[in-house]
Amino acid sequence: MHLPREVKEKFSWIPDRYLGWRSPDNIETVTGNRLWEWFSFGRYGVGGYDVRQQKFLGERWPTELGEEWKQLSLRYQAQVHQVALQLLRALAISLGRDEHEFEKPFDIDHEENPSFMAWNWYPPVKDDANNLPPRLHAHADMDIITLLMQRPGDTGLEIAPGKDVDVNPELDKLGNAWNAVPTAKHWTPVDPLEGAFTVNLGDGLAWWTDGLFRSTYHRVRCPSGNDSRGARMSVPYFVNPNLNFKFQGPEKKYPPLTGFDLLAKTGNAYEARKNDPEGKWQKAAYMKAPDANPQPHSVTA
Repeated sequence: MHLPREVKEKFSWIPDRYLGWRSPDNIETVTGNRLWEWFSFGRYGVGGYDVRQQKFLGERWPTELGEEWKQLSLRYQAQVHQVALQLLRALAISLGRDEHEFEKPFDIDHEENPSFMAWNWYPPVKDDANNLPPRLHAHADMDIITLLMQRPGDTGLEIAPGKDVDVNPELDKLGNAWNAVPTAKHWTPVDPLEGAFTVNLGDGLAWWTDGLFRSTYHRVRCPSGNDSRGARMSVPYFVNPNLNFKFQGPEKKYPPLTGFDLLAKTGNAYEARKNDPEGKWQKAAYMKAPDANPQPHSVTA
């Protein structure tokens, strides 16, 4: 995140592929604040397969970061992806379905697989958190599952399982992360645990299971109490099926969906929030202070 702006601008965010640098300027036009930014890339950097053009575009990496950084990123994605496949197999077994059903469209080396990782960066906070909005608004991810690595000491992540959300946007309105702000019965802090991932269920898995599994809503509150006020960083890995892979739940509660639908509709829904002149969504998501009485205990295992 500390690369010169002119370098990061070479890799500006692509909404329908969810890759690239989302600058504070870009985020402010959508959320109304500058409380975070990110850089996302997959197995081919910010390149890869483009469904709209129906062709592989090749690799694109920030060469300014060097070959060692690229290879480290590739190794990390490969290793985390294997963990994700084991989790997907376990989920299939728990449902009494073919244990490999959720694994088939997730070949990370396939040019059409859009699974990707991101660096989330939140600048330091100096003001009293009681007067500040959350660092990241409450939302659910659009993917199948997300594996999140948090830096030790970087507190603030809170989750609300789908069953604990009072207002759960309809699944068939993709892009719900930007269409509504969930109201949770309670938020549970999930502080970093060394050597462990936080795993969130995404909208894609909810769709694929006819809503039996529900998305994990989460947010990042501003520091409070003894929390560090310094910069916060996390690395999520978003697991997505191949772009042209079509999937549907066994009961066909929702129409067929492709991997590209998950990315493009949600990404472009995010961009469309710029068109809200009254800023209703932004005010609901970011203009409120954190809950006065958060849950006192963290999930540590």
